Amino acid sequence: MGTDFLYIRSQESLQQLCEQLDKESLISFDTEFVAEDSYRPLLCLLQVATENHIAIIDPLEIDDLTVFWNLLVDPERTVIVHAGREEILFCYRATGKRIPNLFDIQVAAGFNGFEYPASYGKLVQRIVGKTLDKEETRSDWRHRPLSSQQLDYAAQDVRDLIRIYKYLSEKLRKHGRLTWLAEETHLRQEELSELESSENWHRLSGISALSGQSLSIARGLWNWRDNRARERNLPPRKILRDDLIIELARRGSADPRRVSALRGMEYRNTRQLIPELSNVIEDSIKHPPPAWPRKHRYGKGQPASMLTQFLSAAMAFICHQKHMAPMLVATSDDLRDFVQYRLSNESDPDHPPSLLKGWRADIVGRELDDLLDGKLAIVLDDPHSEIPIKFIET
Repeated sequence: MGTDFLYIRSQESLQQLCEQLDKESLISFDTEFVAEDSYRPLLCLLQVATENHIAIIDPLEIDDLTVFWNLLVDPERTVIVHAGREEILFCYRATGKRIPNLFDIQVAAGFNGFEYPASYGKLVQRIVGKTLDKEETRSDWRHRPLSSQQLDYAAQDVRDLIRIYKYLSEKLRKHGRLTWLAEETHLRQEELSELESSENWHRLSGISALSGQSLSIARGLWNWRDNRARERNLPPRKILRDDLIIELARRGSADPRRVSALRGMEYRNTRQLIPELSNVIEDSIKHPPPAWPRKHRYGKGQPASMLTQFLSAAMAFICHQKHMAPMLVATSDDLRDFVQYRLSNESDPDHPPSLLKGWRADIVGRELDDLLDGKLAIVLDDPHSEIPIKFIET
């Protein structure tokens, strides 16, 4: 086994570790999990690092991790992760709370002009100057006992997190961007907690083609599938595929013969569900179509693609000048929303698009406005440059 970390495999040793961690103001952590065979990802390993110590916690041998999760939601402590979506969700499911002082080094790197999203290995290589071992990337972390190679691999994923945190946080502090990072982190945690507690039938692949009664059926089948997957601890897709839900909803028939005639229903595991699916469809038809989750629409139709491409080039230039990762600032949908909002006569001033809110408005929103208003122009500057354009005032 590695010599520079503790391997925690009992409730008593976890309690002792957490008593030590409770004295720390900085904690970094990572997880190893397997997602393909269960309703929710199965947590298989928890790696924790402070400035002086590393510990690997084995959730498959410890019944209750509450004492650890509670440390992370203490507002007096900074918690460091890399691309921490699943780490956030593990903590939220255990405590019902968000992590108050979360620092995601992937997002922080984007605020410092690094590639976004950057892998942990790339950040370690660029900031720390070493190359990580990737030999155990495809390990099945459910199997016990774990080898010394697996444990060493797991430990390396947290060994440099605090060092990278210090480097990035100092640069953010120097450029006055720590509040931007806090704003973005809060928004992302808010979106994840809403996603966790909401019906997500509207995320079905192909759902946008349905309307009316078909939507009622799709929602009913989604809820049935979700409940059944939770009860059996299986991924929902292993109960019934998205495309079958969409096609059953489109056909709109509860007749078992029509249901069984659908290609994909002939397999034994799916065929036995037909009576239950027919009942769900029959019940769903009685309900009014569900309302789509509220999303503010900015005007009608689509803006001219040339205009959004023009603004995309402008945004790339702005981000280059201000050392920001463009992919962190806006997606193509964000740019379309911005254009529609500015060109529409029906824009709601109380619900501006993301590029006109918070730190994004500070970074790019105002200059994009000046471009649309004709106050700025784009000209070719250096054809050989990575960013060959520049702005001039008109």
